[in-house]
Amino acid sequence: MQMLNSINNLRVAKYFKLNEFACPCCKKVMLHPKLLAKLVELRKTLERPVMINSGYRCTKYNQEVGGVISSYHCIGLAVDVIVKDVDLLVLLEVCENLDFNGIGFYEKKHFLHLDVRPTRRARWRG
Repeated sequence: MQMLNSINNLRVAKYFKLNEFACPCCKKVMLHPKLLAKLVELRKTLERPVMINSGYRCTKYNQEVGGVISSYHCIGLAVDVIVKDVDLLVLLEVCENLDFNGIGFYEKKHFLHLDVRPTRRARWRG
């Protein structure tokens, strides 16, 4: 596990390290390049840190947090993000303009789910 932890500490983009996307349960990571590119674009647009609240999830962890069986988190296509000092509706509008395929608005928990699903666009409130 020590080797996995040091590999996950690698910087994968100017603003992100691989370990930010790791499953809290097993420390494994799956991260689609298109998702990473969109997150870098989001970070540049906002000019402030984008915190990954939930990235890759192994099947076990996804079940523990109540994720759907077909969650895009389980295949490296989704993240949940928090951006401090940015109104959630403003963040939603920015993400809409960046054309994320999937956007979930979780107002009570104050985060957005963002994904690059290969199918049609999806929008929802959680």
